[in-house]
Amino acid sequence: MPFDPKRFDQVALRPNGIDTAFGVPDTNLSGLLTFFSATKPVSKHIVTANEGAAVALAAGYYLSTGNIAMVYMQNSGLANALSPLQSIAAKEVFGIPMLLLIGWRGKSAEEEELQDAAVGPRLLGNLETNGIPYQEIPTCIHRAREAIARLLGRSVQEKTPVALIAPRDTFAEYEVDETPEFTSSIKVSYPGITEWISWSPSHLPLSRKDTIRCIMGQMAAQDLSVSSLGGNTREYYMLCKEMNRPINRNFFCLGAMGHVYALSYGVSMGFSSGRIFCIDGDGSFLMHAGNNVLLAGTAPSNLIHIVIYNGVHASTGNHPVAIRRENLISLARGLPYEQKFFVDDAEGLENACKCAEGSTLIVVAVNRLLQKDLPAPSESPHELKNVFMRSLL
Repeated sequence: MPFDPKRFDQVALRPNGIDTAFGVPDTNLSGLLTFFSATKPVSKHIVTANEGAAVALAAGYYLSTGNIAMVYMQNSGLANALSPLQSIAAKEVFGIPMLLLIGWRGKSAEEEELQDAAVGPRLLGNLETNGIPYQEIPTCIHRAREAIARLLGRSVQEKTPVALIAPRDTFAEYEVDETPEFTSSIKVSYPGITEWISWSPSHLPLSRKDTIRCIMGQMAAQDLSVSSLGGNTREYYMLCKEMNRPINRNFFCLGAMGHVYALSYGVSMGFSSGRIFCIDGDGSFLMHAGNNVLLAGTAPSNLIHIVIYNGVHASTGNHPVAIRRENLISLARGLPYEQKFFVDDAEGLENACKCAEGSTLIVVAVNRLLQKDLPAPSESPHELKNVFMRSLL
C-alpha cells in the first residue's frame, strides 16, 4: 500500500532530521513532492532547474549548517547530478553527506516507457559504479524510517551521499484544494542593468587576478566567499598566500562547473551574519544559467554573484566562450536579481559591491592576461572543507 506523504514525512523523514529538500520532480515521487510544495517554505524546499543544482544546494546547505538535506530526482536525472556528486560531494573530494531520493522508473520491463528502457535497469549498477550506497524503500513505514536512519548513519560515517530508491506506487497522491502557487521569500523584479563602462573591449584594465584582489578588498571580516573551479579558485588561493591572508573564509570549489551559484545559495541558507561573494566565471555562469534564473529571484540580500567575463575558457586553453558582450548584457537584463551591474574597472567594481543591497549580479569585463602555472591548493579537499566550516562556528 502506498505511503501517505504526510505520514511518511512525520514518521520516516523528520525523526531522521530530514526537513529540507531540493530537486527535480518525478512521477514516482509526485504525492510526496506535492505535500512539500503545499507545506514547506522556500527556505526548506526548492525545485531546481536541474538535478546538479539540487546537489550543489545540498552541499552548500551542509557546509553552513552541518545538516543533511534530501535531493530528489528520477533515475534519468542521476546523470545530470553526477558532476557535483563526483567533484564536490564524493568522499574522495569534500565528503558531503546527503540523502538522494531517486524515483525508479523502468524497474521492470512491463512498466518501462521507451525512454526508460536503458536507464531503468541500470540504475543500481550506476549507483554502485559511482560508489553511492543505496537501499530500496521498504514497504512498511517503520522499516522505511529504520532504513533511512541506517543510510544517514553511513552517509555521516563514510562522508558520502547515499540513495533511497522509490519504485512506482511508493507514495499515494496528496490532495490539495488547488495547485500550490510559487511564492518567493523576496520581491522578484526585473530591473535594468546599471553599466559603469569606461574602457573599450580591446583596452580593459582589469585582469582576473586584479578583479579577485579587488573583491577580496571589499570583504569585511564577517564576510565569506565561494570561488568557482579552475583559475578563479587558483588565483584566490595564490592571492591568499601572497597577502598572508587566511584561506578559511573562502570555499574553494574544485569542480562541478556551472554550480557555484547554487552552492553559494546553499551556504546562504545557514549564514546571515555577513555577505557571501560568489566568484564565478563566464563559461561556468552560462553552463547552467537556468539554475540562476530560478534561484536569483529567491536569493537572500547578502548573496552577491560576481561573474568574471573574459570571453574564454581560460583554464582549458583559452577557447572562446561564444557570447558577445552585448548578448551577455541582454541576458543579464532579463534575470531576476534585484540589482545588476556591468563594470570594467576597479572603481566600478568597488561601487557595485558597495551599492549591493539585495540579490545582486555583477558582471566584470576583464582582459585576458593570465599568470601561467597557477598553484592548486596544497591542502586536501577535506582540510579545505573543515577549515571553512569551522570558520562559521
